[in-house]
Amino acid sequence: MKRFSFKTILFSALLLTGISQTATAREYSSEVGTMWNFTVSKQIDRVNLQLQQNVWTLGKYYERYMPIVTVSYTAIPKYLKLNVLYYYMNQQTPPGTYKNRHRYHLGATFSYPIRQWSLSLSSRFESTYTIGDDKPLNKWRNKLLFSYAIPNSRWTPFFHADIFLLLNGNQAGEMDRVWYDAGVEYRIDSKNTIELKVREEHLMSKTPQQLNTLFSLGYKLKL
Repeated sequence: MKRFSFKTILFSALLLTGISQTATAREYSSEVGTMWNFTVSKQIDRVNLQLQQNVWTLGKYYERYMPIVTVSYTAIPKYLKLNVLYYYMNQQTPPGTYKNRHRYHLGATFSYPIRQWSLSLSSRFESTYTIGDDKPLNKWRNKLLFSYAIPNSRWTPFFHADIFLLLNGNQAGEMDRVWYDAGVEYRIDSKNTIELKVREEHLMSKTPQQLNTLFSLGYKLKL
């Protein structure tokens, strides 16, 4: 039964992430990068406060520095959380051009735990304001999350698929990108966790389309 459920989950994720679009695209560019992050969180009753620091590289270049502040409220324990996020981004795109951006998220995370499995969907409205540009860039993001807590183990493997849909501008209604994340968390103790993952990024809104691979190392601390 577990084997059938695992295959069903992976098959559903591939369908929902629009993998069929990768088959129709003919020209791609590609880069390899890294993602480094440190997260501190604090649980206060039903409210979770989180601060995350990120540094990303792409190819030989620094791509962004990005602190993120997250406030989550547990509306229904185990099943529903409401989320508000603020990002600050110092981003280099293309190399030699730096932009400062403010990004806001408003959304909810729906979860359905099944024994050691954790299945969830995070749906968010995203609005990004670039300093010097009056028009924000709006997107709708839907993230599928699957993880499995191995019994009697500190390891939790996971798979994520994050779908970005453009909401305004000339490409409104089109797919912007998809992130496929696969990795594992290692729980050192009740407060400290290390996360290792690989991200495959399919960026569809640029010509040529991009297929990037990013390797990530993260450290999480619960206060």
